[in-house]
Amino acid sequence: MGTTENHKDVGNFEEKQISIQPTTTQESSLQTQKHSHFQPQTSGSNTSRSTADEHIRIGSYIALQHGTTSRYLSSRSLDNNESSAKGNIDQVFATRRKNENELWIVLQAYGERRRLKTDDAVPYNAQIRLRNMVSRRNLRSHPDYISPISNQQEVICHGDENISDLNDNWLVQRHSYTNNYDNSGYWLASDAITLRHIQTGATLHSHKIMIDDDDQEVTCYGPGHEENDKWKAEY
Repeated sequence: MGTTENHKDVGNFEEKQISIQPTTTQESSLQTQKHSHFQPQTSGSNTSRSTADEHIRIGSYIALQHGTTSRYLSSRSLDNNESSAKGNIDQVFATRRKNENELWIVLQAYGERRRLKTDDAVPYNAQIRLRNMVSRRNLRSHPDYISPISNQQEVICHGDENISDLNDNWLVQRHSYTNNYDNSGYWLASDAITLRHIQTGATLHSHKIMIDDDDQEVTCYGPGHEENDKWKAEY
């Protein structure tokens, strides 16, 4: 809701910035392999890894829970939205539930020269992308459009497995209330983190402002020191 006017020129905007690359070997293998960390649970099923190893890895399937509201980062298409259909855009929000639509695949950042392999642990201060498991679109922000309710920086899902650019890249940091960050070690599922948008410096943010009766607005906002900037990964 509320994003159609913000995106009326999105077709032109995205064409100028999107670089189309063949799907990498890493991403192709992720499409066909079984989930190495999180699989949607069915009765009697167990993951092959997980409780003993809480490292978040390239290729992990994770949910991201907002620290202050306990809602999960999610995405969905905007039905009957011509701009959304043209620009491969999905809405991003936070919801109470956790199922397949709230799962995100951890991928290496777009354009990253240092090659990380599937199952490599993600160190702090690393750049990553997050791809929605269902839509296969990338979590993204940009400085040119505002969020639907609060007029902060917009967050969307965009593209597909072959379309990405630098606006899809996020920096993983331990959450800090100051500019002093402990970026030693590796990202663990129990850690309070911030995800900083590389191109704009703002951080992934949510709050009790709702976009409808059930779902909470997600934006990029501020330097990342607020409680509302904290997230935690879950398998």
